[in-house]
This record gives sequence, C-alpha cells and structure tokens, in this order.
Amino acid sequence: MDATGSPRQGWQTSPSFALARLRAGHHRFRVGGAPVLPGGPDPVAAILSCADPQPEAVTVFGGTDVYAVRTAGLEVGPAALGSLEYAVTHLGAPLLVVLGHAACSLPRGSGPDRVRATLAALRRRSPLLDQAVRSGRCGLHGMVWHDADRLLNEVRPALSPPARRVCRLRPPNRASTRSP
Repeated sequence: MDATGSPRQGWQTSPSFALARLRAGHHRFRVGGAPVLPGGPDPVAAILSCADPQPEAVTVFGGTDVYAVRTAGLEVGPAALGSLEYAVTHLGAPLLVVLGHAACSLPRGSGPDRVRATLAALRRRSPLLDQAVRSGRCGLHGMVWHDADRLLNEVRPALSPPARRVCRLRPPNRASTRSP
C-alpha cells in the first residue's frame, strides 16, 4: 500500500500485459537467456503452484518478479487464500496464475483438471478475488508445467455449465382453483 492507504499501482495494470510478460519470461528460460532483474516494487503476477518438486515460478518465468505461493496439490486453504488476496488487493497484482504440473506425485495431482478446479475454487471461496476478476482489475489464468519438455502449457477454463432453463409457469387449471 502507498502512503494514502490504497493499493500500489505499478507499471503493469492489464492482466493481458502481465500474461505477455510471463510468456516472454518463460521464452527466455527456454532459450537459456539471462533472467531479468526485478523492474519495480509490484509483482507482475501472483502464482499459486504445487509444492511437489518442480522449478520455482520465478525460474520458470525467466526471473520475472512474481509473488509465489506454494501448496500441496494446489489446495487452497486459509493461508494460501489470504496470501493471494493480499497480492491482488494490496500489491496490485494484475494476474493470478494457477501453475500445476503434469508429473505430480500427490493423490489428486495438479494437472489440467486440478488447475481448472482450483481456478473455480478461488473465485467461489474468495469474494475479494471474484470482485477483482469481475471488475477487470485482475485476471485468472491456468498453466501446467511439463518436466520432460521444460515447457508450460496453457489450461483453458472449463466451459461453464449450461444455464438452468427457466420453466414457464402454467396458468392454474380449474381443478386446482376450486375451493372445497
């Protein structure tokens, strides 16, 4: 927070710009380029990743300044949720990435399906994060790390369930309107 008590606003405010920075950092990592030095006081993104062995998020994203939170199997407990809310509301992180990995040794894993479930859980369990996403202040994105290829794959969100069809009310029939 700044001196006025409002969230710090860094040079990045767009979720799409933050995602482009992460993708560029991952490209640097893949080609063996030098990592970037942190560019400011605000993280480019908040990253929730699995605690199972995999490279650190800052490494995978080529040194890009990120706010990293790690939990076993991408579980979203109170501490992890509070940390992510802090990154978005107080540090002004314009993007929240759920980073799973393909070779997870945990029972429920952290592959694409788990990433999708975690993305949905973040919005469902946190009114602060849901409001930030709905207002456009923060984007949510999913990725999966593949050790063998040293590559990140994007995770498309699950299609929302079909809207419940609203049944038309029928006028009452004569039998139901008669009094006894």
